[in-house]
Amino acid sequence: MSVEPLSSRAVTKERFQAIEEKTKALKKFLTQRRPEVQDYLDRFEMAWVHHDCALEGSIYSPQELTAALHPGAVVAEASLLPIVWEIRNHKAAVDFIREESKTAKKNAAITMTFVRRVHDLLSGNTPEAQAARAVAERRERTEKELSKEREKAGFRKDIPLHKTYLHEIAQPAKVQPLLEKLLDWTASAEFRELHPILQAGRVQHQFIQIFPFTETSGKVGRMLGNFLLLRNGFLPSVIVSVDRAKYFESFRSSFTSFSNLMMDAMDNSLENGLKYFRDLSRFYR
Repeated sequence: MSVEPLSSRAVTKERFQAIEEKTKALKKFLTQRRPEVQDYLDRFEMAWVHHDCALEGSIYSPQELTAALHPGAVVAEASLLPIVWEIRNHKAAVDFIREESKTAKKNAAITMTFVRRVHDLLSGNTPEAQAARAVAERRERTEKELSKEREKAGFRKDIPLHKTYLHEIAQPAKVQPLLEKLLDWTASAEFRELHPILQAGRVQHQFIQIFPFTETSGKVGRMLGNFLLLRNGFLPSVIVSVDRAKYFESFRSSFTSFSNLMMDAMDNSLENGLKYFRDLSRFYR
């Protein structure tokens, strides 16, 4: 890892402190027992799913998100079912990393089993997701469909010709050894000494440079980064869709470019959350 100049490290430390202070302030509001807290959390979760999918080019309307995340509130037409599954798969991954972050040790390494579980949830490649889909569609998957799904569960076997990510990615033969090396690094003293925001940024950035899976590498990488943030008491870094071009370009630039974008996203979420509750406080005076 390259060493940052002293001036750069000082600025980064100041940003860490500012994010930590805003996180504490927002958490004070979130501990209050009032309906507005749940309303905020529901809005945040929907925004997280919306923007994370939009970064990959899947832009969903409020109606589609509501049909998927709040069954019964809006009737999902048959034509919407593929969209509903993708959104629900994404929400299942969000729920998984949230729950895991509550019990995970702060210094525990990320395992290959954990990575595969996140990937399977996002792909809908779990018994629960497949059973729910079979009930809704009133049919079982054909052997050809199951074979395609099993193929998606493995590591990438080619270099995609038409991909949104324009940076150089690992050759297929190097995917597994590079991924294993990255996960081993999360067990090292060097990794443990990093600030949690840097841990999250380094893992996400390197994971997407490796690009282990054909279809969900971007989503899995962001889930891993956000898991590291959550288990250390931070809110997720939700990069909004208007910053999509900056996000993709950051993988062709330095890590500093990516980490700044990630911290900008964290800061933006915190500012919006604090404004939401401060406005409510003024309203109820």
